[in-house]
Amino acid sequence: MKTIMKTLFVSIASLSLMFSVNAGELAVSGSAKATYHVTHGQQSDNTIGITNELNFTASGEMDNGYTWKYSMELDPTTKGDTASSPSNTQPGAALNDDTQISLTMNDLGTLKVCVSECGNNKKYAWDQSAYTSMSDTGFSEGITYPSDMGSYASIQYHTPALPFGVSASFAHGNQKKDGQSGNASATSGDSATEYSLTIKPPMVDGLTLTGSYMEKNSYDNGSDDAGDQQEQNGAYAVSYSAGNLSLGYGKSFKAPESTVITAGGTTAEFYENTGMSIGYAVNDDVSISYTNETAEKNMQTSSTVTYDIEMDAVQVAYSIGGATLSLARAEYENVSHVQDNDVTETIIAMSFAF
Repeated sequence: MKTIMKTLFVSIASLSLMFSVNAGELAVSGSAKATYHVTHGQQSDNTIGITNELNFTASGEMDNGYTWKYSMELDPTTKGDTASSPSNTQPGAALNDDTQISLTMNDLGTLKVCVSECGNNKKYAWDQSAYTSMSDTGFSEGITYPSDMGSYASIQYHTPALPFGVSASFAHGNQKKDGQSGNASATSGDSATEYSLTIKPPMVDGLTLTGSYMEKNSYDNGSDDAGDQQEQNGAYAVSYSAGNLSLGYGKSFKAPESTVITAGGTTAEFYENTGMSIGYAVNDDVSISYTNETAEKNMQTSSTVTYDIEMDAVQVAYSIGGATLSLARAEYENVSHVQDNDVTETIIAMSFAF
């Protein structure tokens, strides 16, 4: 912990010298969540867990009016979080999980340097869940979602607010090797580029249109042999809110990297997900939601049979001051695209923000 704190303050001091800024401000925030998770189906299990994060944010203003921000998030580690010791990492140690520096240049937009969790993928933009997206809990039950820049060290540009409610971003980077220190070290040929777009038409209050696309260049050490399929990922979503009601619809896809696609191929050519969600705020403290999602797995040859995953989830969240009590229940059919492999997930969570 002392080493991490020293690194934090040295980084902040270096940033101040680099940009010749006035003394900035340092803010600390965080969250903690306790969960009880029950699985019923072909594999039944009960688990209790606690997750937490601590956020340090430094910010300031330069002489020309530009603003800067440095942020770092500490999360508890799990086995395999570090590349240098993938199987011996002690759970519970502090992990530098999300570090970024941004420079906002007024009407010119924002530049960012990120080493983790800076993805701009819109795969969940449609979800109106009262607690959280079920896939974001770690229990996706075999649904394959598009990748994003979250596991890459990247340089990004975000536009300012443009006419007609348009904003966009561009990111390019290399995959990280050392997740604990945040040092970026490229694997040969392993890079990615991501684009995202958000439109909030001023003529339709409450309507939001989003889309994202990411291409990963990693197969065959980055070579572009004829017939090779480089990994591609995309998503789009439409959401609308009016009063206490919110609606969402979206689609996403992932085309994994593969060799030349042949008639007898047995690997997945692409995955496609479709989701719709309804959320309703009963009052200032209670929210409820219903979500449906379908996941398809398309093979290189039509003779290979797979089954669509179907998920229905109901959630409720109750806010009590700085704490939130949540209940989520989801029923999955054909888990991992296997026929009649059905599972029910129930999660009870108590979360705190500080």
